[in-house]
Amino acid sequence: MSLLIPKKCLHFLLIRPSGNPIEAEGFEKINSGDVVQEKAEISKIHRLEFLSGDIVMCIFTLGSKFTYKGTPDDDLPTVTSIFKKVNNVWKIHWMQRSTGNSDLSLWD
Repeated sequence: MSLLIPKKCLHFLLIRPSGNPIEAEGFEKINSGDVVQEKAEISKIHRLEFLSGDIVMCIFTLGSKFTYKGTPDDDLPTVTSIFKKVNNVWKIHWMQRSTGNSDLSLWD
């Protein structure tokens, strides 16, 4: 998810699959050394809803292939996110990431 780093709000918060929250500074630290991102792309948008003129909720599936501390991972999590318009630019304010399972045969 390193592609998201420049697009986050100052008060960004990510809830990881473990339930542990991580703020912007911790997210940047993890993605600056421990994570080597090979691929990160939205493969499906499940819902996109404007909650107001400057707040949007988006639920999407993220295809992500990366190495974390030398361990490769090919992930397909579903992400719930809230985007906030800041100075006319959409930024990620909040995200909650599911565990990623790349076996699509398990999906309904």
